[in-house]
Amino acid sequence: MRLKDIIGLILALILAIGVAFLTRFFLTKQEKPKQEISVQPAHLTKIFVAGNSLHEGDKIKPGDIVLQEWPQNSMNSNYIKEGTVRPSDLVGSIVRGHLEKGEPITATSLVKPGEKGILAAVVAPGLRAISIDVTAQSASSGLIAPGDYVDVILSKSVTPAAGAQFGESKTIATKVKVLAIDTELSDTHEKPKNVPHVATLEVTPVQAEHITAAIKEGTISLSLHSLDATAHVEHEGTLPKKAPQKEETITIMRGKEKTEIKMQEK
Repeated sequence: MRLKDIIGLILALILAIGVAFLTRFFLTKQEKPKQEISVQPAHLTKIFVAGNSLHEGDKIKPGDIVLQEWPQNSMNSNYIKEGTVRPSDLVGSIVRGHLEKGEPITATSLVKPGEKGILAAVVAPGLRAISIDVTAQSASSGLIAPGDYVDVILSKSVTPAAGAQFGESKTIATKVKVLAIDTELSDTHEKPKNVPHVATLEVTPVQAEHITAAIKEGTISLSLHSLDATAHVEHEGTLPKKAPQKEETITIMRGKEKTEIKMQEK
């Protein structure tokens, strides 16, 4: 091999090594160093949450409220923390409003036994609670329960100035919520042991006035609504038969011609 060829080969090799070195240098320079992200463990606190789905007026039973870990950065000052009360202290309390399973219990979620305002806690803003005496007959055989919706019906005797006495009924309030039966604020889903004596209803101020006046006029009954609030039943009406139409004959004289026209009364 000639010297000229050897020198050319060496130069080509040096050039190739240089290109490879420069390529690696630029690629390494463009790569950004990976940042290591350190995940800090979340600080947790145990709070009381609903162990079951709870409804307005429900009485708390063992297992209805449980402890659950909760992130401190999501804490609310109204949440009830572990150590502030014992779970047994909350048993028997009345639920003010609906609570989903796992929802935190706040200081205003419950009304404890013996506290004032247990009934006021479940009355919707702007409405009133009114109690009426009921019997098994006037309260659908005693099967009406808290949370049901009813119509309030007044029945009374009417004696006209001239004539025999007769009974009259009219609805004075519709779709009224039952807050309590006697002292029960929630439906226990059990067969009632005793005939109810008092029903407490949630009404508007005007309805409260009408019901109070109606109590003095006659007997109050409760008519239970269907669970399906959208249910609508069509009843076929019965119309009286039409009376036979009377015919009238009109005679028209035109000279010697006589024409009779028969007409019917509408």
